[in-house]
Amino acid sequence: MNDHRHYRRNPDVIPEWGAEGGLVLRDCRHWRQFAIRPALVTLLSHLDRPRTAEELHGLWERSPGPGPVAALLERLADAGVVRRCPPDDKDAPDDGWSPYELAVHRQAGTAGLGGRDLAASPPARLRHDEATATIQLPEPAGAGSRALAAVLAERRTVRHYAAEPVPLTALALLLERAARVRGHLPPLAYQQTQRPAPSGGARHSLEVYVLARSVDGLEPGAYHYDPFGHRLDELAPWDEALTALQQRFVVAPAGMDAPPPVSLYLTSCAQRTTWKYSRLALALIYRDTGCLMQTLCLTATDLGLAACPVGAIDSALSAPFLAAYRDRLFHVGGVALGLPASDRPPVAVLPLPRGERPG
Repeated sequence: MNDHRHYRRNPDVIPEWGAEGGLVLRDCRHWRQFAIRPALVTLLSHLDRPRTAEELHGLWERSPGPGPVAALLERLADAGVVRRCPPDDKDAPDDGWSPYELAVHRQAGTAGLGGRDLAASPPARLRHDEATATIQLPEPAGAGSRALAAVLAERRTVRHYAAEPVPLTALALLLERAARVRGHLPPLAYQQTQRPAPSGGARHSLEVYVLARSVDGLEPGAYHYDPFGHRLDELAPWDEALTALQQRFVVAPAGMDAPPPVSLYLTSCAQRTTWKYSRLALALIYRDTGCLMQTLCLTATDLGLAACPVGAIDSALSAPFLAAYRDRLFHVGGVALGLPASDRPPVAVLPLPRGERPG
């Protein structure tokens, strides 16, 4: 046995509680599970950096000696719980994945439908009874649309906006075309709705909140878009807290020089998705978010609006107007909107070299 060989714990292994209540280790990369004893956790706690069996013998109070420890480390290395490494090994995964990202990805691949209790199906409509006002949005009146191919070709992420406010009619048309409920899918007890953007299982967990800083015909403030009634429910007037919220999750992460006239703050009522799907809900919600963002951006392009999708997430849901919903909703991203600035930097689209195709 080579007593000078170095070992460190596998960075892809995390502890969790097993089905029987005992502690297990989960290898998130290979989706394997190991039952362990508490003494092994103490051993692994010393392997945060490369160590030899001799070093561990001096640190681990339950060490039976460097020889037995070396034999144990070899067994753990063969199992994948620890890894053999050089003395100067760095704790960084080769591909940049964290064990938690790997766990979500692996878990989604083994998930399926959950048990459905029809009596417990979460409602598809979120009502804000605390709203201080309701603004019925205008219905579309003969507004045309361009060819899809033209819209796809013109879509750009735009971070510079004109100083003019966004017309309420344009905002209403955007929400109507991109997010409004079109109907229900059977059985009605499942609370499944049909909307412009697709959603896993037609659960549509996403809720759209409008941070209207400068909208012609709308008081500045935070609003909830009700996709069933095509209306805005006013939740809070514009204040310093909304300015700070927009700065943290739109302006700063998108690298904008000035705040946009409108920010869409997207949240998820996750129970709508977890009710139907087992261990797949988070992956589906993230996919749903991407679908909705793309639908919003394409619709904005069609309407002559400038849009910028923003992936920054408010992990603790600090929006002050949602204080009562912090146990029901979580933030999944946003979209900035405005009229395009006439002096915004040009975007060059370079053609692919002849014969090349995207890989």
